[in-house]
Amino acid sequence: MSTGFKSNYKHIWYNPNKKRTPSGKKYEKAMKHYKILLKRIEIEWETKWLQNAMVKVQAKFKKYWIKESMIK
Repeated sequence: MSTGFKSNYKHIWYNPNKKRTPSGKKYEKAMKHYKILLKRIEIEWETKWLQNAMVKVQAKFKKYWIKESMIK
């Protein structure tokens, strides 16, 4: 049995103004992370952890369409 009240909200206490801000610095953070990993490879050599981290950073580059030539 319906009450006749139609709403797009799932419950009464829904706040439409409460939104998470999107990250606009994804690209800079990915490039910064890559530079940090390169420095660590020079210092520590290539460990298994660093190899896995490089794979993840390269996946982010592919996702964000960042080329290694774009990194300064």
